[in-house]
Amino acid sequence: MSFNLDTWLALPPPVRVICWLASALCGLSLVWWLSIRPIHNAQAHAVAQQMAQHSVRQAQWRKLRALSLPVEHSPLPDARRFSPLDFQAQDRQLIRWQPAPGGGELVLETRWQRVVETFPLLAERGMLIPAFSLVASEERLQFTLQLEHDND
Repeated sequence: MSFNLDTWLALPPPVRVICWLASALCGLSLVWWLSIRPIHNAQAHAVAQQMAQHSVRQAQWRKLRALSLPVEHSPLPDARRFSPLDFQAQDRQLIRWQPAPGGGELVLETRWQRVVETFPLLAERGMLIPAFSLVASEERLQFTLQLEHDND
């Protein structure tokens, strides 16, 4: 099939423009497809490599986790149970214990040094102190504590 120039020139100019645009579009799409296809293949290859590396890394992590030492949970020291009689000592005297739901009121007669020691003792026994008061008497202090159980 030979190209007849007279037939081409006999076509109206808008038809010739449309033919040129169609052929240019076909040529550009062919070039685009030929240039994009290798990039798509390279991307698919890279994704396949990443998947293979991921499975290898997972297998390595499983092996490492199997080699790690088991975590030993050291038991917490058992909290001593609260008893108001524990606060009866040489420089500290239990005056009154008024139990209440979830705690109570503890009244001690003590020296100043024993006041400071009382707070850690109560904490060891799982008691919270939302309020306390100190009233000075002749030689000692009257130490009143509002106590609550520490139910974590």
